[in-house]
Amino acid sequence: MKKKINKYFLIPILFTTLFAAPLSTVASIDDVHMSYLYGADSNTSLKNIDKTYGAINTVTPGFYELNADGSLKSSIDKSFIDQVHKRGLKVVPFISNHWDRNLAQIAMQNRERLTSQIADSIIKNNLDGIDIDIENLNYTDKDAFTDFIRLLHEKLPNDKIISIAVAANPNNYTTGWHGSYDYVKLSEYSDYLMVMAYDESWNGGPEGPVASLPFVEKSIQSLLNQGVDSKKIVLGLPFYGRIWNDAMTVVGDGVPNKAIAGIVNNHNGKFYFDNAKKSAYAKFTVKSSDSPTTIGGKKLVPGNYTIWYENDLSLKYKLRLVEKYNLRGSGSWDLNQATSGIWKFYSAWANGEHHFIDSENHWAEKDIMSLFNKGWINGKNEYNFDPNGNLTRAQAVTILIKAIGLDAKNEAIPNYFTDVPANHWAKQAIELANKYNIVNGTNPHVFEPNTRITRAQLAAILSRIVDYPTSNTIESPFYDVPKGHWAYSDILKLSSNGIIKGNEVGGFSPDDFVLRAQIAAMVNRASADFKNY
Repeated sequence: MKKKINKYFLIPILFTTLFAAPLSTVASIDDVHMSYLYGADSNTSLKNIDKTYGAINTVTPGFYELNADGSLKSSIDKSFIDQVHKRGLKVVPFISNHWDRNLAQIAMQNRERLTSQIADSIIKNNLDGIDIDIENLNYTDKDAFTDFIRLLHEKLPNDKIISIAVAANPNNYTTGWHGSYDYVKLSEYSDYLMVMAYDESWNGGPEGPVASLPFVEKSIQSLLNQGVDSKKIVLGLPFYGRIWNDAMTVVGDGVPNKAIAGIVNNHNGKFYFDNAKKSAYAKFTVKSSDSPTTIGGKKLVPGNYTIWYENDLSLKYKLRLVEKYNLRGSGSWDLNQATSGIWKFYSAWANGEHHFIDSENHWAEKDIMSLFNKGWINGKNEYNFDPNGNLTRAQAVTILIKAIGLDAKNEAIPNYFTDVPANHWAKQAIELANKYNIVNGTNPHVFEPNTRITRAQLAAILSRIVDYPTSNTIESPFYDVPKGHWAYSDILKLSSNGIIKGNEVGGFSPDDFVLRAQIAAMVNRASADFKNY
C-alpha cells in the first residue's frame, strides 16, 4: 500500500450534544482538496485557481484520453504545470474515456502497455500523479480494472499520487458500471478514491437534486461499510446543476453553477432551498417575448423550468460530512463551473477553520468559535450551533465547569440536590459547581436543572467567578436595572468591565432569557479574568 462552567444561577450548552466529540478543526498536511479542470483554456483555469483563496491544493486537468487502440493520448501543457507548481499546488491530471465502454474495455485489454505509458508520462512531465476517470466499464470488467490499477501502482514511484474517480453507490449495486469497482482493493492500490457523489439525478432522467444530502451521506457510508479506510475517501461534489422543463424537451441538461443566477434572474424566477434534501433549486418561466437563453447549445423554448443545483448553503452541509466521517478531503467537478462567491468559506473550511452554518456572519460568531475551539461548547449538531436556542441551568453549569477547569478534577461529589438524581447527565457538573460555591439552588436542596436562565442570573454568576472590584459608577447605565434590583451590583461590575452590554434602547432586560449566542459572547469576554479553582 502506498504511504502515501447567588441567588439563582447560570451558563451554557445543549444537552443533546454535551457528549458528542468536537469535530476536528485542524487541517492535515495530507488532506486533499482537489478540483477538476474542464472546458476552459489554461489561462482561464489559472485565473479561476487564483480566485479560490487557497481552498484547493490539487488541480486535475484533462491532459489524457485514449486512442482507438486503448493507448495513451496526451495533450500536456508544461507551462500550465509550471504555473500551478509556482502557486504551490499539485497537478494530478485525469485520464478519461468519455463514457465510451468499448474504448475503456480495449484499454483494459492492453493495460500493461497503457500503465507503462501513463507512468512514463507522469515522470517525464514532472506531474504529481494521475487521476483515473475511466467510467462506464461493466461489472464483468471489475477484475481487469483492478489489475490495471495494480499495475499502475507498481510502476509509479511512491511520491506520485494515484487517484481513482469512482461511482457513488449508495444502493450497493453489483452490476452495470457500479459493479466495475472493487472499492476495497482499489483503495489499497491507490492514494484515495474520489467518490463522484453527484448525478443522483441525471441527463435524461427524472427531475431532482444533483446531490441531495441523504444521497451523498449514503454514498460515503456504503464505502465505509465495505471496509474502505475513511482516509482513502475524497468526497466529490458538483459545481453544476441540471435543468428540466414541463414539456420534457429539456431533461436534466447540465448547467454551470456560475450561470444559474443570471439565467433565473433574467426570467424573473425564484430561488428555493429544500431542507430535507439540503439542495437548492430555482423555478422560472421563459416567455416568447424574452431574450433567448441558451444552455449547452440548446435554446430554451417558452415554458416552465426547474434547475436543481448546489449553492453556498447546500455545499456547506455536504462538506461537513468530510469532518463527520473523517475523510481525506474534498473534490469537485469542476472548478471552471463554480461561482466565485463560494471560495472564502470553502478556503476557511479546507484550512481547518470550523464554522457553524447557522452562525456564519452572526454578530457572535467569533465568540462562538472561540469557545468551541477551547472545547467549552459544542454545536447542536455537526452543522449548526443554534445561536438563538435556549439554555437550562444544567446546560449552563456544565459549560461553566468546563470553562474554569473544574471538569478535570477527579474528586468525590456530594448528593446535595434532591432533584438531580445520580443518573442525571449533568450530575457531576452541578454538584461540583455547588461544592465550590459557584452556584446555589433555587431553594435548599433544589436546583431546578431544566429551568431557563435570565440575563440577571448570568450576570450574578459571572460576577462571582471573575470577582471584579466594586464599580465606582454611581448610577446604573441601564434604565431597567434600578438600585434595588437584586443583581444591581453584579450588573454594574460586569458592565464597567465591558463584559455585558445593553440593548438598542438603553436597557439590560434583566429578566429576559439568555440565548446560546449571548452566553458565548459573555463568557468569552469574561474568560480572561476567570479565577483559578
